[in-house]
Amino acid sequence: MTEPATSTPRVRVRWRWIIACIALGLVAIAAGFLLAAPTDRTAYVASVLAGVGTTLLLVGFVVLLERRIVDTTAKVVQRAVDAQRKASDARIERMVQDFEDRMSAEWTRTDPATMDATKLRTAELTGEMVERVVEEATGQARGHRRDAE
Repeated sequence: MTEPATSTPRVRVRWRWIIACIALGLVAIAAGFLLAAPTDRTAYVASVLAGVGTTLLLVGFVVLLERRIVDTTAKVVQRAVDAQRKASDARIERMVQDFEDRMSAEWTRTDPATMDATKLRTAELTGEMVERVVEEATGQARGHRRDAE
């Protein structure tokens, strides 16, 4: 069974990178502690704790903002996609209605003498209709093509 189109994509967490950064950070803090003069170690620990606290505060803000930005962007994109799909569905519905009207007109005018010509014209109209619907459904309809330039 496939996932619905609106599901959130799965993000792979790079745990090795995170653990390596934590380990290197702890090594740097320990090295700084060992390099500090014994009388300055209290000030060094206070400075490290202030730096860690500031970093955690900033990381919290960044994560909060990132999630809000991603969620907002996802909602905006989803609304735009839904609007495009509805507009495309409406255009296809108009094409189908036009096709039905044209087919009715073709078959209303037919008589036994022109039956073969009517069948040929019906096949042509059906082919045109299929091509137009496929172009609309795939976004290749006139006015929706993206220029390669």
